[in-house]
Amino acid sequence: MNRPEQVIALSDRRRRLGASRETMAAGLGLAVDTVKAIEDGAASDQEHDSYSAWIGRIEAWPTDERARQFLAAGKGGRFDA
Repeated sequence: MNRPEQVIALSDRRRRLGASRETMAAGLGLAVDTVKAIEDGAASDQEHDSYSAWIGRIEAWPTDERARQFLAAGKGGRFDA
């Protein structure tokens, strides 16, 4: 299980990117409940680490790439690695 500061950091990072839980879930091929569990600290360390790594990748994308990826995820697409 994850520490509270790790959990807060993930949801804050996602919000700063402008992504909803639904967008993240679609882009990662996860259920929204899984993303919620990860952000709430109820998921496994492996799920947390994978989600955190994806947030890091997304943070590194240029703004236009991020917008393109989020738009695609909003239409049910997956994030490109």
